[in-house]
Amino acid sequence: MAYLQMNIFSDTIGMMTGVNVIIPERSDVPPAVLYLLHGLSDDQGAWMRRTSIERYVENKNLAVIMPTTYRGFYTDMANGYNYWTYISQELPEKMHRIFRLSDEKEKTFAAGLSMGGYGALKLGLRMPGSFSAVAGFSSVADVKQKVSASEEYLRVFGSEISEKDDLFSLADALPAQKAPRIYMWCGTEDFLLDGNRRLSSHLKKLGYNIDYSESAGGHQWERWDEQIRKAVEWFGIA
Repeated sequence: MAYLQMNIFSDTIGMMTGVNVIIPERSDVPPAVLYLLHGLSDDQGAWMRRTSIERYVENKNLAVIMPTTYRGFYTDMANGYNYWTYISQELPEKMHRIFRLSDEKEKTFAAGLSMGGYGALKLGLRMPGSFSAVAGFSSVADVKQKVSASEEYLRVFGSEISEKDDLFSLADALPAQKAPRIYMWCGTEDFLLDGNRRLSSHLKKLGYNIDYSESAGGHQWERWDEQIRKAVEWFGIA
């Protein structure tokens, strides 16, 4: 596998931004694609620094795209930059121009932790025609709850959460049979556990194909390293 640390100019956010990529050095067919999203206090290098993601995908025909949206919540911010447009439209277009990647839905995935878990789940629920499966670990599952208690969330989402940014509303609007497969995990000592339980239960009631689990642990990299390994296998990437 090759590991590339890149800077690209984004027209959407109007500045240079970092993207790290793991990609097979040789492949007879375009590799599958995993968009792997970071948490609130991290950047595009966090997954490589804190987990063994490169080792977990070493023998798979898979490209791992690790972008940054800083603290932008993969959202077109109420007061800030259009990170949703960047992550959902501009970034994939640029990656497919630069690299030879599969454009098949069945070979396109997203995963993330905390803020990135929210971003990955939102990609799946807003763009079900583009993703085969998505995974969220310790996800910020209920942003409505967070906005009422945080000035930072207000800057991102505004005082009233749009339905297109609320995972519960997105799930309600999408027929379950059209949704991608969903993998969710949260630690039993994690401060985000309640939101993950409520969202997973909501998805199950709606008939979504969801694999939700809990195990001991908090909001910590040891658990996320375990979960990205499990999720890569769960995706079924050859």
